[in-house]
Order: sequence, then structure tokens, then C-alpha cells
Amino acid sequence: MKLDNLATSSNGRKARATGRHGWWFRRARTGATLAACVYVIVWGALLGDFADSLSIRQQVLMAIAALASGVLIWTAVRALILQQRFLARQENMEALEESRAFIRALMDNIPAAVWLKSRDHRYLAGNLAWVQTNPMLPYWQSRKVEELIGHTDRELFAPEHALDFETSDDTVFETGRGWAHDYDDVTSGEHRFYHTAKVPVWDIRGSVANVAGIGFDVTEIRRKEQEMQRSREQLDVFLNRSSEHICMAGIDRRITMVNARLSKFLGVPSSLLIGRDVVDVVVLADRSRAVALFERLLLGGTEPLEVFDVETASGPTRQVEVSGALVRTGGSPDTVVIIGRDVTGRRNPCAAG
Repeated sequence: MKLDNLATSSNGRKARATGRHGWWFRRARTGATLAACVYVIVWGALLGDFADSLSIRQQVLMAIAALASGVLIWTAVRALILQQRFLARQENMEALEESRAFIRALMDNIPAAVWLKSRDHRYLAGNLAWVQTNPMLPYWQSRKVEELIGHTDRELFAPEHALDFETSDDTVFETGRGWAHDYDDVTSGEHRFYHTAKVPVWDIRGSVANVAGIGFDVTEIRRKEQEMQRSREQLDVFLNRSSEHICMAGIDRRITMVNARLSKFLGVPSSLLIGRDVVDVVVLADRSRAVALFERLLLGGTEPLEVFDVETASGPTRQVEVSGALVRTGGSPDTVVIIGRDVTGRRNPCAAG
């Protein structure tokens, strides 16, 4: 249904109705004018010298004519008043019809299912998306919206769906608060995901009279979320199985992630490392160098490997060769990835020379 077609048809009906009303208006106005002229002429004759030359019968006839013209004037004025009321009512009805048609077209073009239900779970309104996305029984699939209005959940849906819909409606009626839920369903052999929200509709007495619902097809969103979750799980598996000591830190140097290898190397649970300053694991004498390296990494450049003495929970100090990189992604805060390798006991080539 197109909005421009609605406007064109409505304007056509309005023009035809206005033409008919204008014809009656002109006839009533002409009749009132003629009757007023007759009324003035007759009463002017009766009240003037012309009446002295008339017989009693003629005077009675002229009086009757004056009264008849008065009745005609009253009738014409009354007709004009009624005509104006009718025109106003007709315009209001046309405006209401246009408003309903616009709302109908707007609802049918909304890419979400919208519906309104009564306390007895009977549908009072709905749009095309409501028909297309809801898991209705097979014999309702080809029905029009107007043919579905007035039916209940038990008449339109399978028992398990009808029970869920009625239960959520009752929750909104009883609590007077909104309700939202995600559910999935198999439609035409395809697994789809939906998000449904229901809100109370209050009457003038402050009671919940109806429940309005809106449902969105969020299949693509859920699939992307699942893909992201799988990617995150794969990344976690890779990090925890890596032979390198890996951690991530924000621009404030606070640790946000530690892999299992580093946690085991330091002898500290990962939960206790999250939130700590990343340079705290380095011995006090090397911390100034570690801070300088971190600040250079924040600039996004490539830094040469550096070796730091690291304190472990078991006591002995270990030597770790460290490298890192700044990671920037859209919509996420900057993160520094730090990779370390235990080089304790290895001979330093520079010292050997």
C-alpha cells in the first residue's frame, strides 16, 4: 500500500463530496434569499398604505403569504445550519479516514511486527510483519490481517506458542510493567531468532486495558554475535596453548588479559593479575626501562627486543625477553599486547665478546 495512492483517492472522494454539498448549499441559499424578499415585500405592503385598499380576504391571504415566507426563511436557515454541521462532520470523517489509512500504511511498512491485544488474548490490531514473522498455524499463513483480527492466541498458534504468549501477556497485565524476551523458532526450515517486547496500554482510569507488542527479527545480529563468540573462544584457546608469555594492557598500563602460560610462569592466578600495573612484575631496578618501553609502544612504532628481570611467586628472578605492539580497532579502546619469552640461563652474546 503506497501513501501517495491513499492521498490521491482521499482527495478524489473529498472533491466529489464537496461538489454535492456545494450544490445543496447554493440551493438553500437561493431559497432563503427569495423567501426573505417575499417576506419583506408582503409585510411592507401590509404595514403600508397599500393595505387600506385591500379587502379583509386579501389581507388574510397576504398575512398567510407572509407567514409562509417566514416559515420558508426559518426552514432555509435551519437547512443551512444542518448543512454546515453535515459538512463539518463529513470533513472530520474524511480526516479520520485519512489518518487511519496513513497509520495502516505506516504500520504495514514498519520492518517489525506490531500488534495490540485485549485481556482475553484477542488481537485487536496488527500489521503485515506480524503475520509474516509469527509462527502461525499453516492454514493461517495466506490469510489477510483483517481476517486475523479478533482471533485469540489459541486459534492462531500451536498450543506451546499460545501458552507462552498468554503467560507473558498476563505478566504485563498483572504487573503493569514492560516485558522483553528472546526466542527462536524454525520458519520454513530455517532457524530464526526474534526479540519481543510488550508494554501495557493504560485507560483513563489508570488500569491496564490492553497490551501492545513489537517483535524484531534479530537472526543476523545473533549469528554475528555467535561468530564473534566463536572467534573469541578460538583466540582464548590459542593464547592459552601458546608457548609464549602473553598479556594485554590498556593505555593506563593496567592488565586486562593474561594467558595461562604467563600465569603459570609467574605463579600467580590470572584473576589476581587482572587490573595490576604491567610493570609491577618487573624487578624494581628495571621498572623505569619497562615504563619507557611501554610509552614507546603507545606511539605505535616497532621496538627492539628488551630483556627484563621478572619476579616470580616461587622466589627466583627470571630473565624475560619482551616485545610488544599497539592494537587499535574501531569502537574498542587501544590495547598493548606484550609477548615475553623466558631466556634465563641463556648466554648473552654481547657479554661473551
